[in-house]
Amino acid sequence: MKSFRERFCEENRCDAQRYVGKVFWRCLHRHALLLVPLLGGPRSGYFAPDMELIAGVGRALSMKQVADEVQHFAMAPGNRGWLRRKANVRVSGKKLMLLAGKYFRSTGSGQPFKLKSP
Repeated sequence: MKSFRERFCEENRCDAQRYVGKVFWRCLHRHALLLVPLLGGPRSGYFAPDMELIAGVGRALSMKQVADEVQHFAMAPGNRGWLRRKANVRVSGKKLMLLAGKYFRSTGSGQPFKLKSP
């Protein structure tokens, strides 16, 4: 069984090193796009929790594992603060779940999962 990263890279013709960046830009809240350079870019410490989330989801073999990673991200200590929680200057867990769902649908492991509120 292929991981989300393997499926994503295969369809998008990218190598594993470009996976995190591509998923980051696809799943970032739209209004946050302009703030990324001001916060030091996607590889800055500010976006480290987002990069960890994307890497973790990349290893997922099912939507259950994706949902677990997103839930962990929602509760993680590094995902606190006004900019992240209230202004949503971060990766969207919902967008990431929808993206992953596209790649797991064909295997029968793409059932939708609802996230618990933090």
